[in-house]
Amino acid sequence: RATTMVVAMGDASSAASSRQFRLHRASAYDALVNASASVAAAAASSGGASSVKLVTFVRHAEGWHNVGAYNDALNFDAKLTPRGEAQCEALAMERVGAGARLVVTSSMTRCVQTAVLSFPYLLRSPTTTWIAREDVRETVNYWCDRRRALDDLRGEFQGGDVDFGACSTEDEIWNKYEAICGPPEAWTKHRESCDLCSVANRARAFFTWLETRPEERVVVSSHSAFLRALFSYGHRDGVRGAPEQLFCDVKDTALGVPVVTYENDDDDRSFERFMRADYANCEHRTCVVDFTPMAVRAV
Repeated sequence: RATTMVVAMGDASSAASSRQFRLHRASAYDALVNASASVAAAAASSGGASSVKLVTFVRHAEGWHNVGAYNDALNFDAKLTPRGEAQCEALAMERVGAGARLVVTSSMTRCVQTAVLSFPYLLRSPTTTWIAREDVRETVNYWCDRRRALDDLRGEFQGGDVDFGACSTEDEIWNKYEAICGPPEAWTKHRESCDLCSVANRARAFFTWLETRPEERVVVSSHSAFLRALFSYGHRDGVRGAPEQLFCDVKDTALGVPVVTYENDDDDRSFERFMRADYANCEHRTCVVDFTPMAVRAV
């Protein structure tokens, strides 16, 4: 019989905020902005940050781990395949997110490559800021999810266009789960995916940081499993394909609380289903993230 191992990581005093964030269809953006005496007041009180932002999420293009083995050391911090690079070139032709003033990318190589190759017009823009962040990186499970040293990343993406200042020198997320599970050859199963509350809390931390930014139009280059957790954690039917939650912190006040809610949806929840569906390589979707405070609610 399978035995469930629940690992307590921290206590209630260190538990993450259980805040939730509203998502609206992209088509609601202008109305939300124009309607907002309250939005203007919130922006003034937060140092100029808007209470609504138009955010385009893109999954990285095809990486070598997508056509090989996730847990092969050859795919350590996997890079894009030639087909993946071509996918980025095709996306660049669409000029998605052309008005964005902030590009946020996962610190993993494949996501930085995807952002740079897919949004060259934003890379050249003097009014667009590029920032790499750990909190939008992939769930840390296999060799392909282990991040290279920061100096290596800065060396490859030299020129200072992408700011890695928010990233830790060492891969602290990987180290956390290696301390629990051991090296990848000893534990070949899921790691952070067995602790989806922590992944959801990373997503909450990202949105909390994003709220403080002045930019109103944003592009985010991230990963399939992270996006699946962001949009589905705590919702009916849960996160598709989630393994047994062996490493969850049972004292975390955010346990089971969705990161997002879906507003102004129709009866068949088509907007929610659209956002929660799995992303193909280099697929993008745009929505409005609403930072107006709301009470935590069950879904």
